[in-house]
Amino acid sequence: QARFERRAGGGLFLLQSFTWSKALDNVAQALETPNGNSSNPQNIRDLRPEKGPAAYDQTLTSVTSAVWQIPVGKGRKIGSQMSALANAVVGGWELSAINNMWSGQPITLRYSASSQFNVGGVSLRPNLLGPALAPAGVRTIDNYFNRDNVVVPTDRSKPFGNAGRNTERSHALYQMDLGIHKDFALPRERMKLQFRGELFNALNKTNFFPATGDRSSSGFGTIRSTFQPREAQMALKLYW
Repeated sequence: QARFERRAGGGLFLLQSFTWSKALDNVAQALETPNGNSSNPQNIRDLRPEKGPAAYDQTLTSVTSAVWQIPVGKGRKIGSQMSALANAVVGGWELSAINNMWSGQPITLRYSASSQFNVGGVSLRPNLLGPALAPAGVRTIDNYFNRDNVVVPTDRSKPFGNAGRNTERSHALYQMDLGIHKDFALPRERMKLQFRGELFNALNKTNFFPATGDRSSSGFGTIRSTFQPREAQMALKLYW
């Protein structure tokens, strides 16, 4: 983990945080089972294959933040003697930006056994014959996994596949949020009105949810959801 912080001149503040981590476990919590995870093991008599990245593992996290108090207005470098009216219009503004870059979420490949397998209460994983991800050149939202390399067991005596837990990853996430705010002084002592404008996912980057990892599903290897697109909001807050 690393952190860089600097208060530069002209009202500029910078903060960079970077984390490289790995979280391991051998089972997901009952209420935290995203992307094919389960609170049940595949084979209760052999828990060794259950060890793997946790459902919440996020290998790389980079967050860059910047706040700039624009040096215009009363008490600032430019226009410190401007009139109250001019200051209310052009003085005292502050800009902010937060850029997030995160590793993709873990995905556990799984399948649903037919009744002839007579297996219940466990979470079954398929066999891998090669890389689970489709080659980069043909990997799309309709073809994220290589279907030929992810195979459902057909031998009733060997229902437990060789795929591990959380071996695959979804797309990484990239998002920049922007903000602007200003405090307006009011006639009464200590009272002020704060305006805030915020733009989430300002670049309108399409960030995909994880692909379906259930080999028994007709939607296996497809992505049909995204995180929020660009979203704007404005607010006023009264302090007294």
